[in-house]
Amino acid sequence: MSDYVVKIALIASIILMGYNISEFVASYNVVSEKASQFLQMAKDNAASDADLRRSNLLLSSVLSIGYSVLIYFSDIVIWLVAIVVSKLIITLLLSDKVLIQILHDRTLSQKSFLVSKYDAFFNAVMGLAFALVLVL
Repeated sequence: MSDYVVKIALIASIILMGYNISEFVASYNVVSEKASQFLQMAKDNAASDADLRRSNLLLSSVLSIGYSVLIYFSDIVIWLVAIVVSKLIITLLLSDKVLIQILHDRTLSQKSFLVSKYDAFFNAVMGLAFALVLVL
């Protein structure tokens, strides 16, 4: 079973890295436009701010827990697993903070954009690091 878990964790690490690289290279205009489209969809569906935050936290939590479990069962030392869990918790909190700012101001601030960009960079580095650890 461990061999299968390592392969799945490797694929998850590569996906994590790729997604975060795409987020890192996105320009402010592109991300701002996505935020505007998101707000419009939320308005069209009559979703409350609490519903949006809850769904964001739930989805992000499930994905973070899943990735952490895969890393844990890949026979990685526990202190590296703790680093992954800590980084993903920070990402979850930053994501919620940016969402709150977007819902409150109805636009994406330059500061929130930069925070998200740096977080995506560190997540991409983490994905690359764990992909390399799992291969070696």
